[in-house]
Amino acid sequence: MVDIFTSVKEGVEITSVVEYFGIEVNSSGKANCPFHSDKSPSFVVDKKNNTFKCFGCGEGGDAVNFVSKLKGIPMLDAAKLIAAAFNISYDDNECSIKPKTSTVTEYIKKCMLDIGNTNYFEGRGLSKATIRKFCLGYDEYRNAVVVPYSSQLQYYQTRGTVDKVFFKPKKEDAGAEPLFNVDGLRLKSKEPIFVVESPLCAMSIYQSGGNAISTCGTAGWRKIVDIIKESKPLGGFILCFDNDEPGIKAQDLLLAELVKLQIKCVVHNIAGSCKDPNELLMKAPKKLETNIKDAKLALRRKYASAKDSFDARELQEQNIEPPEWIVKDVLPIGLALLCAPSKIGKSWMMLQLGLAVAKGKEFLDFKTNKCGCLYYALEDSKARLQDRMNKMLRGSEAPSDLHFVLKADSTDKGLLDKISDELKTFPNIKLVIVDTLQKVRGKSSRNESLYSTDYAEMGALKEFADKHKICLMFVHHLRKQADDADVFNMISGSTAIMGASDSIFIIAKKKRTDDSATLSMTGRDIQQNDLVISFDKNEFSWLVEGTSEQLMARSERQDYDGNVIVQTIKELVKSNPLTGWSGSALDLMKATYNITGKQCTESSSGVGKLISKYSYKLYCDGIEHKAAKSNTRTHTFTKKQDYMPTYQRTIYDS
Repeated sequence: MVDIFTSVKEGVEITSVVEYFGIEVNSSGKANCPFHSDKSPSFVVDKKNNTFKCFGCGEGGDAVNFVSKLKGIPMLDAAKLIAAAFNISYDDNECSIKPKTSTVTEYIKKCMLDIGNTNYFEGRGLSKATIRKFCLGYDEYRNAVVVPYSSQLQYYQTRGTVDKVFFKPKKEDAGAEPLFNVDGLRLKSKEPIFVVESPLCAMSIYQSGGNAISTCGTAGWRKIVDIIKESKPLGGFILCFDNDEPGIKAQDLLLAELVKLQIKCVVHNIAGSCKDPNELLMKAPKKLETNIKDAKLALRRKYASAKDSFDARELQEQNIEPPEWIVKDVLPIGLALLCAPSKIGKSWMMLQLGLAVAKGKEFLDFKTNKCGCLYYALEDSKARLQDRMNKMLRGSEAPSDLHFVLKADSTDKGLLDKISDELKTFPNIKLVIVDTLQKVRGKSSRNESLYSTDYAEMGALKEFADKHKICLMFVHHLRKQADDADVFNMISGSTAIMGASDSIFIIAKKKRTDDSATLSMTGRDIQQNDLVISFDKNEFSWLVEGTSEQLMARSERQDYDGNVIVQTIKELVKSNPLTGWSGSALDLMKATYNITGKQCTESSSGVGKLISKYSYKLYCDGIEHKAAKSNTRTHTFTKKQDYMPTYQRTIYDS
C-alpha cells in the first residue's frame, strides 16, 4: 500500500474534490475563489496536473492543499477527509513519511527547496541568513516547518504551522535524537554555550550574537551531561531554559550536574519577562542582544582570574569586600615583613602578636580579630618558647589556637605544602609567622639576578597568602648601614623583597642602648606611620609610647609648661586680671626671679625671641601679647576675653 497522500492524489480528480466541497466549476475549469472575495472567476482547475491555482489571491496546490486551506485543518486530516468522501483506500501506517537514514537527507533537502512557501520563520523573527544557516524547510503536505538538527541533515523535527503539532522520525528510521545544533557544541572554544529548550530559541540566540544548543525538550539536558563527561568545555555554559515550571526544574537539575562536574556555568534569564528567548526576539530584538552580552559578562565575572580585564564601571558597581584585618588598620591578610637588627626583640614581638591574635586581645593598642596563629619559631627551642610565653602570660592560660613549629623545609622544598596541610587541619588559622625568612629561603639560580630571584620567591609567597586568605608574615633582618632618608631602604636583600610584600614593619633605634625604638609601617592597605615603642622588662612586652608626632608635641608642651618665662607671664596676668601687665624684657627677667625664685638664663634679646616662639601657645592659653617700641621694646600681656574654642584647644593639646 502507498501512503495516503499519494493515494488521494492518484485516486480522485481535483475537480470532483472542489465540487464536492461546494465550489461550482464552469466548463472552462474556472470558479469563484473561496479564499477571497472574488467577483469574477479567478480560481482555475488544472485537470492535467490535478492542481488548482487562484490568480487573484495566489493560493494553489493539489486537492489536499485545497481541503486543508478550505477547512482550516492539517494536511493529514484533509487527506483523510478526501479519502473517506471518495472511498479511497490507503495504509494507515503510511500516514506519515517514514524515511530511512538515506532518505531523511533527501526529505530535508526537498523541504529546504520549499521554504519559500511559508513565512513562518520570518514571523518568529528569524532572518533569511539564519534560515539558510540552519537549513530550515517546509513540508507542504503536512503544512509544517522542518527543522534539521545539524548540517549533516540526518535528523529533524516538524512543527505544524496551524495545529502546532510536532513530529520527529522514529529511532529505527533516523537514529537516536541528538542535541539541536550539535555542530555548535564546540567544546574546545572559549566562547560560552547557551543552553535552551527549543531550536527556535537556539536560533534566536545565534542570530543575536550567541552560540546556542537546544535540548529539544526538558528531558534532553541529560545528553549534555553525557557529552561533557568525556570532554569538558572551555567556554562554559549559560543556562536559559523557558521561564515556566518544567523549564526551571530541568535547568536546576542540569545546573546541579554541571557544578558536580566542576564545569563553568551560570543561570541567566535572557528572556526577561517573556516565556523564552524567541518570544523576546519577536518583541524586542535589541533587548535580546543586550541580555546575551550581559549573560556572557556574568559568566566571565563569575570565573574571572587576575589575568582577565575588567572595566572601570564594572569595578565601580562591584560589591567588593574590604580588606580582612588580623590587626585592625595595621596588619591585613597578605604577605607581611617585620624587619629589625638582630637581638633587638623581633621574636618577643612576634610571640606577643601570636598570643594577642589567638586570644583576641589588643596588640600595641590596636584591636585584633581573634583567629588561629601558626608560629614557625625556627631560631628557638621549646624551653625558650615556654619560658618567654609564661613570662608574657603571667599565670594566665595559654590559648589553644596558637600553634608552634620548630623546624621547616625551604620554600622550594615543601614549606608551602606543609603550611597548606596545617591550614586544612586547623582551618581557623589566619596568621602564619615565619621567624626568620632566611631560614626557609630556596636556592637561587646562577643565571638570575638577585632582584629576579627575590621577586620570584616573594611573589610565590604572596600568591600563596592571597589564595588561602591568610597573613603570611616573615621576620627579616636589616642591613647594618643606616639610611636616615628612608628607613625602608635598610631591608636586607634587593628592593624586590619590599616590592612584593603587602605590609612592611621596621623596628629601629638611633642607638642600640636606647630604651625607645621606632616602629615604622607602610603597605598597600595601611597608612604610613611611625610609632615610638619600648620593651617593658617587667611585662615582657612591647608597649606603645605614642606616634612620633604625639611625642614631639608632648615634648614641646613640656618645654613650654616648664619654661620660667612662661610661668612668670601667666602669674603676672593672673595677678592683674583687668589691666594685664606691661614691661620690657629686662623687667620680665626681674619678675621671673621674684615669682619663681629662679634665675633667668636668657639674655634680654633671648627673652624676646622666646616670647615670639610661645606667643601662639600663650594665645591658646588665653593670654594675648602685644609689643610696642619706643626707646625700649615694651611687651603687654592681657587676659583674652573670649577664650579659644574647644576644638582649637583639642588640636593644640594633641
